[in-house]
Amino acid sequence: MPSNQPKVLNTRRITPGEYEELAKSAALEMSDGQADLVLTSLIFNLMRTSNRIVRDFEVAVYNTAELSWAAYQLLYTLKSVGPMHPKSLARIAGVSTASMSSLLNTMTKKNLVTRTPDPDDGRRQIVTLTEEGESILQVMYQENRDREEAWGEALTRDEAEQMVTLLQKMLLHRPRPHRIPE
Repeated sequence: MPSNQPKVLNTRRITPGEYEELAKSAALEMSDGQADLVLTSLIFNLMRTSNRIVRDFEVAVYNTAELSWAAYQLLYTLKSVGPMHPKSLARIAGVSTASMSSLLNTMTKKNLVTRTPDPDDGRRQIVTLTEEGESILQVMYQENRDREEAWGEALTRDEAEQMVTLLQKMLLHRPRPHRIPE
């Protein structure tokens, strides 16, 4: 009986370099040869690297405290900047206000942050790091720093500094919003 399921033709392990080359070939095919392969590789590798680092940190650092990357980022932001409104925290983290609200609910239940009414505007809340949150952050920070150093071994100091400068430049860039054609 014939199956409508596609047959897997390539069962061998594909290396990261091979995957990138295959992805570039696919980009050329889908763009009728017009893809800018340098930019395709740049964004492709930034996203792959970011995903790999976040997964590694979640397994090696954050899961041990039963937290996520987003939770660590929240605690670290509050330690760095101080008490803030949830909307500002969402903007800094680059997540929706709904996602931040969900994270704050979890973090409040774990007694890592508190939410209190803003004395200047009772409709708004102020999120503050608790002592327990600060204590967990301190432990996680040490483990986080160890992982940063392990990942940083791939680069020389000059390369790391150059990469920081280039990534900051990209973070400050605001491409025009994508519009879906009508």
